Amino acid sequence: MQLDAKCQSLLLFVAGGLGTLTFAPFSFSWMIFLILPGVIWACLTASTKMAAVYAFSFSLGWFGFGLSWIYVSLDQHGGVPMLGSVAMILLLAAYLSIYFTAALTITRYLMRYSLYALWLLPAFWCLFEWLRSFVLTGFPWLSVGYSQFHTMWGKLAPLIGETGVTLVVVAMSLLPAVFSIIRKVSGTQTVAIAMLLTTITATSQHILRIADSPVLQPPINQLPRSTKLINLALVQGNIAQENRWQPEYLLPTMLKYQDISRPHYSKTDIVIWPEAAIPAIEPNAQEFLANLDKAANYTNTAIVTGIIDYRPYSGAFYNSLIVVGQQQSEAGDASYFHGHDNRYNKHHLLPIGEFVPFEDWLRQLSPIFDLPFSSFTRGDYVQHDLVAKGFHITPAICYEILFPTQIRDNLTEQTDFILTVSNDAWFGNSHGPHQHLEIARMRALELGIPIVRATNTGISAIINATGRISAQAPQFEQHVLTYLLPIIQHQTVYRKYGDWFVYLCYLISICAVVGYFLRKKNYQPQATEQV
Repeated sequence: MQLDAKCQSLLLFVAGGLGTLTFAPFSFSWMIFLILPGVIWACLTASTKMAAVYAFSFSLGWFGFGLSWIYVSLDQHGGVPMLGSVAMILLLAAYLSIYFTAALTITRYLMRYSLYALWLLPAFWCLFEWLRSFVLTGFPWLSVGYSQFHTMWGKLAPLIGETGVTLVVVAMSLLPAVFSIIRKVSGTQTVAIAMLLTTITATSQHILRIADSPVLQPPINQLPRSTKLINLALVQGNIAQENRWQPEYLLPTMLKYQDISRPHYSKTDIVIWPEAAIPAIEPNAQEFLANLDKAANYTNTAIVTGIIDYRPYSGAFYNSLIVVGQQQSEAGDASYFHGHDNRYNKHHLLPIGEFVPFEDWLRQLSPIFDLPFSSFTRGDYVQHDLVAKGFHITPAICYEILFPTQIRDNLTEQTDFILTVSNDAWFGNSHGPHQHLEIARMRALELGIPIVRATNTGISAIINATGRISAQAPQFEQHVLTYLLPIIQHQTVYRKYGDWFVYLCYLISICAVVGYFLRKKNYQPQATEQV
């Protein structure tokens, strides 16, 4: 039975919403091969105009449901009414939908000249995902590759990165449409191909989860043994978001972090506090930081903490990580002082949360646009490692962990581990923090290096060089997660060469299609196309 355009658009919207189930905490990764092939087939067998409508419907469901956790921060912490919160999420989803829609629509348009142009879809998909990662500072959340972390396709990440995994998944999802459109096989055979991909993915996911064995990378027990061990203590303060910037909670919050950390000083190399754990700007917290520095030095430990830095001479605010206590080993220990260079300033700022575009009029619309410290200055793209008790740390604050190229460009030969800090209290008991953790695990897998994740309310975790969680703190509890971390890492192909695989596929796809066009002396747009 032929569905009309409205029904088909609604079905594709629902299919996009079901895509949320392929990501953490649900992780039904196999569902991607039930969803994407159908979406691609529907778009590539419709007219160009309807392909755009169908692609947008699917994308709106994908991002609307997938990012629904933003509702918590808008409604509970931003003072935005329910209808306003829903409208803002749909507006964000509509913007993000442009990229998927562009990839599918351009592919369908080029098929007017040759059906073989459909092979360009994986390259176009990744090209527009790349654009989504930096336009308006970038927001590459819910990229398809993350959904495959637990499957055999995800385990390709050490070779080709998450972007390469996305390309592979889209290419595999394209196969049923290829057979249907070019080879003219029956609908039953086309569905059978999609089911085969689903079965392979589900089986690999099941096997990998039970056996906990990585694919196409050395198992952690086969990596070179480390003689370097770090005693870590991740302090999860569980400070309620509504209290974080209230003046009356400033000193109690600082003392709370200090008191629950103190028992771990003498037996820990590095104590880690989360993003903006000290709810005071750095120049106003000098007495507290000086005492913290003395206590850490006395017990031979280092403390890494998030804080808001303010530079009076320039008027710049930075979302920063600083080190107090034992800071260096080779060059001698240095005492903390405001302005010392053993710090990291966040580069990728979150729109609305950390900078407000068109702020002169947006701040008048709603309290969400006038939150405390929502106008930061951007740090440099490449910054040196933090050094804590002689260990070298590459930092990433909050959603910076989404940007593999930035993290890869900041890694050095001396880097011992990546540290990502966050405050996911903004998103409450939603699937947002779980997706955030899954993204951090993908970074560890593709770069072959441990990642330490410290947060205010969870999920704080230690992730080893194969992306598996070695230790994890309970969510929404005050907790100190202690762990003896061996510095075991390996040089992955992706860490060494970056997105070479994706670029090579771009080149091959373009050359193949252009070559096909050149072989045809005369071609005309298909007469049946309705634009």
